[in-house]
Amino acid sequence: MPVHWIIDVAVEAVVALPCGESVDRDAFYAWVWEAAAGLVGIDEGSVTVGEAAAQGLADTALVIDTAAAPADRDWVAGLDMAQAACWFADEDSSRAAASLLAAVRGCHVRGMRMDMPGDDDARWQDAFSPIDVPGFGVVRPAWDAGHALATAESTTIFIEPGIGFGTGLHETTQLCLAALHAWRAGGGKLDRVLDFGSGSGILGIAAAVCGARHVDAVEVDTLVHEAILANAARNGVAERVRVWPTPPADAEPYGLVVANIVAPVLLEHATMLCAKLEVAAGLVLSGLRVEDAQAVADRFAALLGSQPHVAARGEWRCLTFTGGERPAGGPAIQ
Repeated sequence: MPVHWIIDVAVEAVVALPCGESVDRDAFYAWVWEAAAGLVGIDEGSVTVGEAAAQGLADTALVIDTAAAPADRDWVAGLDMAQAACWFADEDSSRAAASLLAAVRGCHVRGMRMDMPGDDDARWQDAFSPIDVPGFGVVRPAWDAGHALATAESTTIFIEPGIGFGTGLHETTQLCLAALHAWRAGGGKLDRVLDFGSGSGILGIAAAVCGARHVDAVEVDTLVHEAILANAARNGVAERVRVWPTPPADAEPYGLVVANIVAPVLLEHATMLCAKLEVAAGLVLSGLRVEDAQAVADRFAALLGSQPHVAARGEWRCLTFTGGERPAGGPAIQ
């Protein structure tokens, strides 16, 4: 069975497409089919009779004869906000689509995850070999024997693939891991770390393995929170990693903030992310295609008064701001 990548979204009853046209959910899903390359399916969600009754969509939660139910009954259509999942054949398509969907007013990207075949463990485990990440070390699947280790030259961590983005395979994850290792090797602050858009927890866990005393892993998809904590435990850093659906409002500033998501989400939360930084802190931003990186760099540079170091792998870019050492007004990102 193939591996699929899934974007979980919450969709309002009416959304505004990038062209400015307002459409209902059905028309929106039709637009997604046309606009999102690599899409293989959309799960529009479901509502039980109990949920429908609780929300006033049904008169009663009692169902005597389901065969007699009106053929046109559609409780999902009656929701002000419906939960849906868009399935993709590959990770690059899903990341590109997440950026596309995040720019649609009325569509809220809640998270990205991987769906692994569950009926043949050996088969899908064979698909995940240790991954050498240049500039970082090795990401090993959870079932490999061993313990997380960080040295001055290389770091090894163990991640359970299958729930939440971040197996170490994707270029954006590798760019962030390399940036984290460079930040540590250069003597950057690594006491308190914020991993925003945590996915599998790989970046926050890597920071903890590298010595961070406290990591706040923020992931809106609460379905993966247990998986993040399990990954932290298998790397021996469970006591240093906390998981949140949103950034804790009363948290102390961070010495390092990492965010590997998509450009629209980074732009939306730019002010908040910059406000979380200590003096001379580091900020690592990725999930950026080359065509999106300039707008993100300009927005954060205006807030921080400095230009980022830019790292590239293929069509993906990673921006690292390091304590304002680069003056504003840098060259265009290529």
